[in-house]
Amino acid sequence: MESSSSSSSCCKRKTHDSVMTDSCEKRRKLAHISQDVVTVKDVCDLIQYVTLRHTHSVMKPSCFSVCDDDDRVSRVNVMILDGLTQSHFYRHFSHFKHLRNKYSSRWTLAPSSGDLLSELFNTHITESERPAETQSKLSAVLTLHPVIRRFGSKTAGLNSFLLTEQEMIKNNFPVKGGWGCEGFVCTQAEGPITDNSPLFGLDCEMCLTRVGLELTRVAVVDTRGHCVLNELVKPLNPIINYCTRFSGITQSMLAPVTTRLKDIQSKLLKLLPRDAVLVGHSLDNDLRVLNLIHPHVIDTSLLYRKENGQRFKLKLLAEVILKREIQSEEWTGHDPCEDALAALQLAQYFISKGASEVVECHLEDLWDMSPVSEDERDHVTSCAHHSSPPSFGHALYRSGQSALFLGRSADMSVSLTNQMCRRHHCSTDREVLCVFRRVVQCYSLSVLQFSSYSQTPATTRRQHLQQMCERLREMCVLFVGPLSSETTEKQIHKLFRRCGRLRTVRILHNTHGVHAVVEFEHLEGAHLALEHLNEHHINNCHIKVRRPVHESCLDLDECLSERHTDALNDHMMYVCNLSCKRRHHDDLLQTFKEFGPVQHIMSPAKHAGRRSRHAFIKFEHAQSVRAAVSASLQIGNRKLSMCHALTPPHMTSWTHTNAITTEIGSETTEQRDECDERLMKKLDAKVGKVFRSLQKNCLSVVILPGEKNCGAVEYLGLCFIQIKQDDTLLDRLSSSVIG
Repeated sequence: MESSSSSSSCCKRKTHDSVMTDSCEKRRKLAHISQDVVTVKDVCDLIQYVTLRHTHSVMKPSCFSVCDDDDRVSRVNVMILDGLTQSHFYRHFSHFKHLRNKYSSRWTLAPSSGDLLSELFNTHITESERPAETQSKLSAVLTLHPVIRRFGSKTAGLNSFLLTEQEMIKNNFPVKGGWGCEGFVCTQAEGPITDNSPLFGLDCEMCLTRVGLELTRVAVVDTRGHCVLNELVKPLNPIINYCTRFSGITQSMLAPVTTRLKDIQSKLLKLLPRDAVLVGHSLDNDLRVLNLIHPHVIDTSLLYRKENGQRFKLKLLAEVILKREIQSEEWTGHDPCEDALAALQLAQYFISKGASEVVECHLEDLWDMSPVSEDERDHVTSCAHHSSPPSFGHALYRSGQSALFLGRSADMSVSLTNQMCRRHHCSTDREVLCVFRRVVQCYSLSVLQFSSYSQTPATTRRQHLQQMCERLREMCVLFVGPLSSETTEKQIHKLFRRCGRLRTVRILHNTHGVHAVVEFEHLEGAHLALEHLNEHHINNCHIKVRRPVHESCLDLDECLSERHTDALNDHMMYVCNLSCKRRHHDDLLQTFKEFGPVQHIMSPAKHAGRRSRHAFIKFEHAQSVRAAVSASLQIGNRKLSMCHALTPPHMTSWTHTNAITTEIGSETTEQRDECDERLMKKLDAKVGKVFRSLQKNCLSVVILPGEKNCGAVEYLGLCFIQIKQDDTLLDRLSSSVIG
């Protein structure tokens, strides 16, 4: 699902309507992160930029937008709720009133495998101070240029230019377990990548069929530039548009072709060695049309990067860098071998030269910036060689700012003196809060660690976390029956998929009558199925649709009501029973624009080769959602089912991607639930007290770290960000959200 959450003035989205201040008007969007997943490094980049941007040439954060001319954000406060995950927040949603109402920005956080506190203070900034005139002239090259910000000025070696897993997720590459990657084929890329690993250029041509874009031609070029694969492919579905102008493919060319997608996949698996690196331009599109997952990739559109997520065209890069013309207008369609070779040679050139030399050589003819003189370049370069970039903690101290850490990990592995960061060991969360409220005005950066929940034994905490995910899953489960003995899972699936994407359908024969268990990926699907499919008929059987009889589902109606008031969802609605054989973006826009301006239409990626039957629609005004949900609408001959959105935009599914088993007795579970509820209320209350004590225009960051490699299962975290405004303004926001 495409991201669409609201944000504060330092972030990439518009805030809730009730906090549209003059600072909001200065906000601008940067390239968004797929599925709203951010990393600890992304958060560290934001904190470094806010605290050091006036004294150091620090890089701008890659995931959040900050206004250069907005000087009002002067302090940063970070709260770390140790041991908590995204599942804790949504399982105990009603108890986190302050986190829900005071923080208008919320992102899924990829858990860090290292120590979060050390990562914050030990991370090196991009470059040191910028007082000299020559430093300011070269800042775009040495620090602020997007290529240098990503790769650094001294990066070398093939591994340095591979996309990380998080970068692949951000840029919509298919990854294992990723959204819309069900049924994709994985290459056998198990070998380690070295500087001698082979590069393979890849390019695909596509046509438009009844289910979307499908492969019509694929070309692969090896490291020496020899074309080792160049084949036409016949799509499985009827072709609507051959896209001849771009692909060069015609009906007569494909008529005798018998090669299918699975044949190309088999050839690629045999062709690519275990340490192969695939190279392409906007390679994510090629891999998705191939239904192929490969972990080692270089994307030339992300090597030669521009500001704000913009990308150069391959034709321009080949002309400027390789001095060669490709994709000439005189030719009909692109030559995939030529394009694959161009991408390969662009990557080889970049790797051999290094990021810094590539930028300096093509600063004017590619990035349209005026180069500085040779003397100035030598001066700044020599300065850079004599002083390595300082760590964040040292840079903060040298800039005259003070830092404070309060928590149990006061002996964290950070090489800082008490002058650089005042550290105070607190044995309880209450002590952390009391000390901070006494000294809140004295520090530019304050980091508070609340660790009461993490003091629970690790085994017990892990078991209960597994059960908590199971409880969230049960919210999407329905029981259906009684059914006739002839009823099949396929029939159940066909009926219930009109309400949303299903995760599993299972027939139960060990009851007095035949029943079925249906599990949806989203709460909305289960909610609509319960509302519309109860009392339906299957094979002449009058069925009932019910939720599981479990204590976690007894108060589900109240939970759903609370999620309706979530600030992230108040402008969004859920639509289902769409056709899976057509592109429905324009149809939805035409149908729903009569209720008010539409900001986004978010449709999940294709599933099993077909388009999704549901979508999320974001309006500019909340009243538009209320009007649309109460209407009776249809597209073509399909009557639409609609409801308020219940799933936050940063979540892909309520169901955990990994299998979860629990081994906790019912008595222990009940006691642990009560204990958890008390702890969550106390932690949320402390967050609220800290937030109230912050000065106006202080950047507040709350981190739920998540769990990494927790019994081979990774539990995602959450990151909340908000700039403290007037208390009266925040009270109005809270009232509007609660009301």
